[in-house]
Amino acid sequence: MTIAAGSTGWTLPRVKGLTWITWRQHRTALFGAVAVLGGFSVFMLIHGLAMHRDYHRLGLGSCGSFSTDACQNALGTFQHRYQSVADFLPVPLAFAPALIGAFVGAPIIARELESGTFRFAWTQATDRVRWTVAKLTLLGAVLAGLALVFSALYGWWFHPWEPILGRIQSGKAYEVEGVVFAARTVFAFALGALLGAVLRRTLVAMAATLAVWIGVVLPSAIYLRPHIMAPEVAQLSKGGFVRNSWELSSWMQNAAGHHLSSAQQDALSREAGNAALNAADPRAAYDQWFVQHGYTNWVKYQPNSRFWHFQLVEGVAYLVLTLLLGAATVWWVRRRAA
Repeated sequence: MTIAAGSTGWTLPRVKGLTWITWRQHRTALFGAVAVLGGFSVFMLIHGLAMHRDYHRLGLGSCGSFSTDACQNALGTFQHRYQSVADFLPVPLAFAPALIGAFVGAPIIARELESGTFRFAWTQATDRVRWTVAKLTLLGAVLAGLALVFSALYGWWFHPWEPILGRIQSGKAYEVEGVVFAARTVFAFALGALLGAVLRRTLVAMAATLAVWIGVVLPSAIYLRPHIMAPEVAQLSKGGFVRNSWELSSWMQNAAGHHLSSAQQDALSREAGNAALNAADPRAAYDQWFVQHGYTNWVKYQPNSRFWHFQLVEGVAYLVLTLLLGAATVWWVRRRAA
């Protein structure tokens, strides 16, 4: 700290000093976040190199439509080798922002208040507002940068699956690729900081951060995300599907446009199967039976082309919440944390 000559008050602290103090205090937590994301990054790099090599060796990048026999055989081999990982990996990664918020965000103020060291910090060359703003902005910027780099790496790793699975499916690549992962990370960080300031107990704040983050993110993904844009509706052939899409619902309807229940569909399947038993091509006869009797299959879905629109809308929403949480934290520390 420095004292201005001929003055009885403290001078404003240098940003360099606040940056260094923040780094010294929270570098262990940041190293932990880097270690977690870094571990997954090493796995994706090694696994991704093998997966990309097989994708091109099998000719999936140049075989044309996946409905052809040549593509189907190669696709089956590729899916057998790698799809289990592609389906599973986004699940633990989707909760990584919550863990970062709990272990990095919750302690930054709670630990100071719990131990009483905030009294020393606030008598040095800074006040509580600048102290809080420095912690939130510096650590938040570092975490946002780490999350964006990690999302870019995941996007490279997942690239072979984009024409096969698409990126917009909820609970899959959408949760890690793009900007939503980073936006959720800084949201979790700001949430942890506010709860730490309010609750003043590190472990309690960490648990509360995990609970509140899940309580906000899961309902928004399940109930709000499908309505960012009105879904598309398409008629499908029997057993068909829309590739690269996020299927919201599907149904069968009769010629009058009435939706059929599962029990009614099971009864119709048995009737169609009996009618196709003696046909030269039972599969084709089975499908033709539904067409002849006016039954059609429909699907409501979000196309993969809307990926970035959904990402930007959701990312901006989390960033707005982050700014509100940050402002609430500064207000709380200034008015109540004493």
